Amino acid sequence: MKSVLLHVYDDDALDDRLQVALDICRTFDAHLTCLQVTPYNAYVSFEPLGGVYTQAAVLESVREREDDVRKRIGARLAQDDVRWDWIATDGPVVQTLVSASALNDLVVIGQYPGAGDAESQPLPIVDEVAVHAACAVLMVPAGVGSFDAGRPAVIGWNASPEAANALRNALPLLRAASSVHIVSIGENGEDFPQTSANTYLSRHGVASDLHALAMDAKSASGVLEDFASKRGAGCLVIGAYGRSRFRETLLGGVTRDLLRTSRIPLLLGH
Repeated sequence: MKSVLLHVYDDDALDDRLQVALDICRTFDAHLTCLQVTPYNAYVSFEPLGGVYTQAAVLESVREREDDVRKRIGARLAQDDVRWDWIATDGPVVQTLVSASALNDLVVIGQYPGAGDAESQPLPIVDEVAVHAACAVLMVPAGVGSFDAGRPAVIGWNASPEAANALRNALPLLRAASSVHIVSIGENGEDFPQTSANTYLSRHGVASDLHALAMDAKSASGVLEDFASKRGAGCLVIGAYGRSRFRETLLGGVTRDLLRTSRIPLLLGH
């Protein structure tokens, strides 16, 4: 893991994911690219009767805010020993991040909890980026102010292509983890989980333990997060949307739930 891409957006959790990105870069001697994307609609004002126009004052305000963020983060990075560069551009945020992911090993992005002041939260884009990115995506919840790659790692395993992609993408982090736990969740917990993931990891020099858990009264996401919390996991590896996002929206699902509620960084693959 030598290239880490950080989504820069002026929300309350920016400093948290910056610190996580820096910790990862130090662990792997990686380069950090800070990508600041301003969506076109940030420059648009709306008239009371429905008209849309761009005001010079709006443009100036947006640029000033961008410059303030760049100076603040740049001053912090200048005091660090991590190699970095800064890219500022205008355009569709998801598409820009996805395009940039093609030549990066990890995208670090914020969690959108779906409640509270929208202006102070990360953009609600993590699901789209996770599904379309060409590399691993690490979602950092607010309040996670550091990342220790040496802590245990937990893999939510259901033998799906999405879970397999997430596992492969997570290999550098799994090698650094003090222990790796592969967790499958069934209604009764009697079926032993697939050993294919365990075998694959062993071929890459990563030892792992298998766990079959019952759902009990909790959802699968709740069982998985509880297990990870009790193990002191530094990250939770899952395949993003093993079934369609439309079905997860209607019926609920592990990905949707964890994207909103997880207090542990999620390593996502699709």
